[in-house]
Amino acid sequence: MKPLRKILFNCFAIIFAIPLFAAQGQITQANGIDIWYETFGEKSDPACLLIMGAMCQGILWPTEFCEQLAKEKLYVIRYDHRDAGFSTCFDFRQHPYTLLDMAKDGIGLLDSLGIEKAHLVGLSMGGPIAELMSVHFPKRVSTITLMATSCDFRPMTFALDGVSLDSKLSLPKENYLNWTRKFLAAPSQTGEEMLEERLVCWSILNGSVVPFEKERYREIHREFLSRVKHPESIANHKNSWERSFEMIQTIPYQVRVPTLILHGSEDPIFPPDHGEALAKAISGSKLIPVHGFGHVPNRQFYDLFIANIKELTVLKSTF
Repeated sequence: MKPLRKILFNCFAIIFAIPLFAAQGQITQANGIDIWYETFGEKSDPACLLIMGAMCQGILWPTEFCEQLAKEKLYVIRYDHRDAGFSTCFDFRQHPYTLLDMAKDGIGLLDSLGIEKAHLVGLSMGGPIAELMSVHFPKRVSTITLMATSCDFRPMTFALDGVSLDSKLSLPKENYLNWTRKFLAAPSQTGEEMLEERLVCWSILNGSVVPFEKERYREIHREFLSRVKHPESIANHKNSWERSFEMIQTIPYQVRVPTLILHGSEDPIFPPDHGEALAKAISGSKLIPVHGFGHVPNRQFYDLFIANIKELTVLKSTF
């Protein structure tokens, strides 16, 4: 067992002391695996698939954000990636995969729901997954919105691994790297300690400009921990994006659908120059710098996000 996987396994092994939440949503077969999903709004409205980042579950798209987005006449779908939440988990050594396989999961979910075409919103690792879906399945994607993501995951990955890299793009901020190093060196021992550690991490990802909704995210992350089925699978997303470095760098140049990029001034993983580089790589894309936005959704920005997603998906007036 790799050191990171072993550490994460030990960390999550105690989560089942936390009361289990009742499962909402549904499970369907998509791309040959089980995928958990939940929908908001009317199926007769245009579909909007929300694609979360690495080591995250669909519920980290807050319910209130999904509901608010659905009020704008969009059929909103959030889902658990493979190796997350209630979706199928893998032994990566026996069944390695790339982000293209995860893109096919998204297309399989649309197939299962009988959705011919969808707008995509991808955050962090969800960004390149959305790009891959648009390039490899162009008839299935109307638009893509990319949030807090990059066209190069190597600076972040190499920094986490303590390896130097000659790159033009910024490294993650020290507070994020310091938290991660501390977490890996001395993992929490109880479920409540783990919950508090996740809140510390999420507050760093939130940034310091706008208030962090600690109690709201305590609820969300308590539910998150209760939904972890296979703790050892948590590192598989990192393995996946490491196998996908080249496609993450090259796929933006092939995107041909209307693209919106929302990137925050406070992103501790992908500082603002990552958003600028991504906008240059995707022809015709529109970059909206968001002052105060970090790396995770915050209620402070829901109206801004939703207004711009609506303009892209419904009006398309800026393209």
